[in-house]
Amino acid sequence: MAKTTVVNTVSTKLKQLASEVPQWAAQALNEEAEETMTEAKALTPVKTGRLKRSGRVKKATPWELKAVLTFGTNYALYVHEIPAPPEKSEGGRSANHKAPTQWKYLETPVNARALTFAQRIGDEIKKKIAASGGA
Repeated sequence: MAKTTVVNTVSTKLKQLASEVPQWAAQALNEEAEETMTEAKALTPVKTGRLKRSGRVKKATPWELKAVLTFGTNYALYVHEIPAPPEKSEGGRSANHKAPTQWKYLETPVNARALTFAQRIGDEIKKKIAASGGA
């Protein structure tokens, strides 16, 4: 009888965790995405401010663990791909960006965070599991 109770308790807890972990993963992924977008906006070149203001995060959900970071102007890609002199883009252009802004304003923070991205999300999920009494 006691053995059955323990198995039922563990089974119930595992089912609960299985339903909560996707939500926690989405939440951690969204926090990562928002932090990355904040860093990207700090690097985004500003002439009128429209490009920087257009930065958006499409949030992950428990059913789709994917966050999408975008800048929604028709010239975002061009600004992103035009380097500072003496480098030149494929089209032969370069642009002076006032520090701290730069070209590759989205790619740079994404790449900088990529190496430890999964670890940070895993750590957040582990904290939630521990807080729920699951570990």
